[in-house]
Amino acid sequence: MQEYEVSDRIQLFREMLSCCHKLMLCSYDNTFYHIGAETEEEKASDDLFSLFRKDTNLESSVWEEHTPLLFSVQIGMHWLCCPAQEDAGAKQIYVLGPFFMEDYSEEAINTFFSAAQVSDAMRLNVWKLIQKLPILSWGRVQEYAMMIHYLLTNQKIHQSDLRFFGSTGATAANTQEFTAVDTHGTYLAEQEMLRMVREGDLDLIRHIDRIAVTGTIGQLARPGDSLRQMKNAVQVSITLFSRASIEGGLSPETALTLCDRYFQSVENANSLSELSSIAYTLHRDFVERVHMVRTQRLSKEIESACGYIERHLEDELSLEKLAHYAGYVDYYFSKKFKQEVGITLAEYIRSKRLERAAMLLQSTNEDVQAIAMRLQFCSQSYFTDSFRKKYGISPSKYRKNGMQSDAPTILVTPSISPLSAHVK
Repeated sequence: MQEYEVSDRIQLFREMLSCCHKLMLCSYDNTFYHIGAETEEEKASDDLFSLFRKDTNLESSVWEEHTPLLFSVQIGMHWLCCPAQEDAGAKQIYVLGPFFMEDYSEEAINTFFSAAQVSDAMRLNVWKLIQKLPILSWGRVQEYAMMIHYLLTNQKIHQSDLRFFGSTGATAANTQEFTAVDTHGTYLAEQEMLRMVREGDLDLIRHIDRIAVTGTIGQLARPGDSLRQMKNAVQVSITLFSRASIEGGLSPETALTLCDRYFQSVENANSLSELSSIAYTLHRDFVERVHMVRTQRLSKEIESACGYIERHLEDELSLEKLAHYAGYVDYYFSKKFKQEVGITLAEYIRSKRLERAAMLLQSTNEDVQAIAMRLQFCSQSYFTDSFRKKYGISPSKYRKNGMQSDAPTILVTPSISPLSAHVK
């Protein structure tokens, strides 16, 4: 493979990586001398890499074979080292990292820095870097290893070809040990996400970005049936998040209604991209609802009425019916609803119906007019005008082009993943 081809491929891969993670892919010569310009973060990364590979035989181990090698150190940090030999005989090593495969311990890192007598200046720069590092699943690490190796050699390898090396100098861990670590890390990440849902912590979305989307959750479908595997994984997430939201204060009626709707959306999905969209929505949906309940402190009666509306968006809803359900006279219920929710009852119902319509447009092939009638809009033109006011795009374009930047988002992580989509 010619040199310019490798460099072009690697540069494209770097750009693609930046869309998902704060990950660096740096190039070194065969003695681990860094090649190319260094940013401040690359300098901190190289300092850290040099510190850990010191007094090891990592260099010779990398070149024992031509497959990727995972370099792991005692504080739970990892680098993926991928050797490459050009036609002219020149050798280079591409290093992906550093990254974690489970949450790190600040105490353990500080203890190591103290023992290694790391300077205050270097410690400060390295800590800035560490706080931005992603947590990757074991499956995602294997995928990156196979992709980088193919970019460098045009050869495909299997997951079992990945090699391991520990900072003590011995060939580290086997696949089983790393699988155990990843499972533990996945569990910890899951518990942290559920805690954030219970507390209505809107930083959940930022936290999710640090966790790879593949995870280790076991075989949930027949081998090779990736669509069913992801559907089952997403449904696990729906169940977990609905229970966490109830613990956080969301009414059981609302949470279980959402649970049912998401399950239906998942079953109707026909592609992995649709499932990712649904899953993305779940995260945001549940955490925002819990946040609203915990901050706005809706009264039990108004929250119950909101839950009733969620369950009957396709039915005729009147002020009289809802007031009776909440146990109030019409005028007082209308006034109290606006006082607590911030918008009128009619505006709230219309908004929720439009959100349901957005979900149906993304997850079904149902005709736009049929969706409008199903959700009690008096005409397709009124539905279209209302939809455009809310989302800035017509229903048909929304279905064709997906969400726009100002449209409600949908969130999913196929490993232990939540969804926040158009099912509000």
